Amino acid sequence: MHLVSILLTTLLFLSPCYAGNTEQESLKTQRIKIDKLDARLIKILGERMKVVEAIGRYKARHNIPALQPKRFEEILNKNIQLARNEHLSETLIRAIMNAIHEESLNKETISQIK
Repeated sequence: MHLVSILLTTLLFLSPCYAGNTEQESLKTQRIKIDKLDARLIKILGERMKVVEAIGRYKARHNIPALQPKRFEEILNKNIQLARNEHLSETLIRAIMNAIHEESLNKETISQIK
């Protein structure tokens, strides 16, 4: 899954636990940290998709289309700004958020059918 590979690539930059004297830590220790961060990231994405499904059901009940370009633009701009504070590239955040948005639209559409 392309989204997962993009997100996993960013984990080194997202974790405060990565900071410190890495010269004294073994590769195995670093990989354990990555594994734990990956699990947290996947859990957060799962929680986000549950919220997306609830939004999809709400939109279906109120005849609101799944695609809301203005809302996505707000989310994208907010996250680009947050990423700058973490020294992450806009290109990376755009790719991640576009992938999440695509998956969210799929989830919302499925939720509207149910």
